Amino acid sequence: MFKRYHPIFLFTTVAFILFVAIGVFSSLENPDFIRGVLGNGYVDMTEENIEKGDPFGVYKDGNPFSMFVWIGFNNISVAFKAFVGGFTLGLFTMYIMWSNGLMLGTFQYMFFAKGLGTKSVLVIWIHGTLEISAIVIAATAGFILASGILFPGTYSRKVSFKRNAKDAAKVLISLVPVFIVAAFFESYVTHLMSQTYDKANNPGLPSWASISILVVSFLFIIWYFVILPIRLHKKGYYIQPDGIINRVKKENA
Repeated sequence: MFKRYHPIFLFTTVAFILFVAIGVFSSLENPDFIRGVLGNGYVDMTEENIEKGDPFGVYKDGNPFSMFVWIGFNNISVAFKAFVGGFTLGLFTMYIMWSNGLMLGTFQYMFFAKGLGTKSVLVIWIHGTLEISAIVIAATAGFILASGILFPGTYSRKVSFKRNAKDAAKVLISLVPVFIVAAFFESYVTHLMSQTYDKANNPGLPSWASISILVVSFLFIIWYFVILPIRLHKKGYYIQPDGIINRVKKENA
């Protein structure tokens, strides 16, 4: 099914990367832009942690299980808002992407500007790879919903909306396990990895383990949402032509 919406996925991915780039460029041109996006409190706390030699201390605070529950709920909530934004013809979905893209760009720039770019990737992208990818795909679900309203094609607008709404809901549901794993990584694995860079030189998690998690997470997203749909399509799996009964069949078995 997702093969049908690869053009929308490509559009969403390119738009999000553009918003991240705007965040980076704006931060480079005007350092005060970082505080405007992330807030004075968060920036001051991060700078204080960097001065103490504990740049990722924020990931060590709190009970890991409580963090897991809160982060998982928050991520799923953001994804749901991006999906529901489809009812606004994609305008609210675009706003979700815009705000998250700017935050990501300014956040990463802040660490690279402090000479902590590589370390931030090894720590933050343990969970960020799945988390950010899932947000982009959730936004894709929102645009799938919006396209059913805006571009009905040969179908009536009502039929087109129902078809796309069902497909968008399936995409959103498929992301729930991804967000749960990302929340687990952030509350437990990132929590452990952040200890690598404190003053006590706690061994935390070795860099090779961090890189392995990051690479495997990225390859999973590419395989499941890009390669697998294309392979299934080439093997003859298809969606019913009426666009309503999304039953997958195999031709030439």
